[in-house]
Amino acid sequence: MQDWAGWLLLFSSFFIVMFFREVRKDRSVANALIFVLALHHILAITNAYVVMLPGASDAEGFFTKAMIMADSDKITYAMHYIRFLSVVFMALGSSYFLGAELSVIAFAFSCIVFIKIMNLINIRKYKAGLLMLYGLLPAMMHFTSVPLRESYQILFLMLLVYCGMRIHLKPMKGARLFAILSAFTMSLLHNGLGIIAVFLVPILLLWEPQKRSINKQFTISKKRFINIILVIIFLFAGIYFSTRSLNEEPFIGFVFLNQIKNDYNGFMTTLDKATGGFAATPGRTNYGKLIDFHSIESVSRTLPVSLAYYIFSPFPWNVRNSIDIIPGFEALIRFSLIVFSIILWCKSQGPQRRLYSLLLFIYFSVTLVFAVGTANYGTAMRHNLVSYWLIVLVGGGDLIKFVTKLTLPISKSDVHNSSREIK
Repeated sequence: MQDWAGWLLLFSSFFIVMFFREVRKDRSVANALIFVLALHHILAITNAYVVMLPGASDAEGFFTKAMIMADSDKITYAMHYIRFLSVVFMALGSSYFLGAELSVIAFAFSCIVFIKIMNLINIRKYKAGLLMLYGLLPAMMHFTSVPLRESYQILFLMLLVYCGMRIHLKPMKGARLFAILSAFTMSLLHNGLGIIAVFLVPILLLWEPQKRSINKQFTISKKRFINIILVIIFLFAGIYFSTRSLNEEPFIGFVFLNQIKNDYNGFMTTLDKATGGFAATPGRTNYGKLIDFHSIESVSRTLPVSLAYYIFSPFPWNVRNSIDIIPGFEALIRFSLIVFSIILWCKSQGPQRRLYSLLLFIYFSVTLVFAVGTANYGTAMRHNLVSYWLIVLVGGGDLIKFVTKLTLPISKSDVHNSSREIK
């Protein structure tokens, strides 16, 4: 075991995050980021050297397969994440701690992008609080501190959304290219993210921060013309490569679309068997409320129930022992964030409402895709992390404000004013 590279990443990570201007110029954000990052490193050390915390068995499986490939100098497994780990292990030596620290570094970069998005959408209050609400969620701390894919999935989805918005808000050179590259990389990390990339790239390219006036409804600017051309190229390229690649190759979302086109009934049968298998797998945390794809009526009937169980389980009445307290607590946080996000969306108007609409649409789209293949709230804890940051951005500020009012003591001036009103 060669852990030197992991320790090098640990110590250098604090210098890397301070390299970014958005962190340096705001002391409260910098302190919050250093605190969050330090806790993730402590968990990585704990898992590598002290005790393997519950829920990290998949991480050990990824590490073992990558180590076997690195030792044999042969890339045999199809999963791209395992290939990535094996290449790193070939160069730097096989180390569980190194794999964990790579995940922490990916998480650290996601924190930087998160801060950049806060600045882009003009969030001025509670920046440090929002960063801690994002980074200190128990599942976020645990699953991004072990050799799992979640850190990378979050990072590249976040990069796709950020670069997509930079096409329209404070335009950045190369934003279109970086958005497409982020979508490409994202599709290699999970089949569901490949499907999301298929429709999310065109939406981000064609999205407009302001509603077009009646006079400009049928006019096409040079910028919009370029975006339309890119959407056409993206769609045709994806369809072309999907007919010439295996399921684990790029543009996997297009592969699924191509399968649906060629054999819709066969595809639906395969999907039904897969989801049925998930539901039938025994487990204490199974909720088994999956979407029924047999008909439009069955989809409309089971979709809300499946989403509710995926996002909010375990419900309070399902908490039977101490192990259920953490996922139950996280479900409560997600419920609160969604409620405050919807309230803020209803209050907003103009460009701000269009921005919140985009972020919430992405959140519920990602949530829906991941809910299709999830049948227990243990796995849902991990999958919910991929889109969790979106509702933190929209509803997190109001949630922090609400909790602060409930928990902070009433000031003397407030007591004095209230007593005068009574008199």
